[in-house]
Amino acid sequence: MAELARPSLEFTMKLNGENHTIKMTYGLFNEIMNVVPSPEEIGELLITNAGLRDFIIRRMLTGNKRVLEETDMIDPFEMDVDIRDLNQLVVWVGDHILYFFMTSAEKTQQLATKYQETIAQLAPSKSGAEN
Repeated sequence: MAELARPSLEFTMKLNGENHTIKMTYGLFNEIMNVVPSPEEIGELLITNAGLRDFIIRRMLTGNKRVLEETDMIDPFEMDVDIRDLNQLVVWVGDHILYFFMTSAEKTQQLATKYQETIAQLAPSKSGAEN
């Protein structure tokens, strides 16, 4: 499998007339991952699930602060932003999600292959005495 290109850690867009840069931090990524039900369906979900899109957009634009409640996030009616930039933001987040899952799956498979023989040797014998 070809090595995947890691998505950029920063995304810049215009928000309320000024450049606004978002950095994909562990905290932001973790909050987003907590609301994504399935990486296999992320493309479809980001298109069809308006609630998920809204959460992702508002959470990313709120910045790197702890969000305890929905009211802690930016108000969508106070955002002066081009819808095309919001679409690119959602694609950028989706890219991070899929990159994480694809690289994690590949590394986990490599790990399983590496230890497959040792694990098989540690497994209980099926020919042992039965009680």
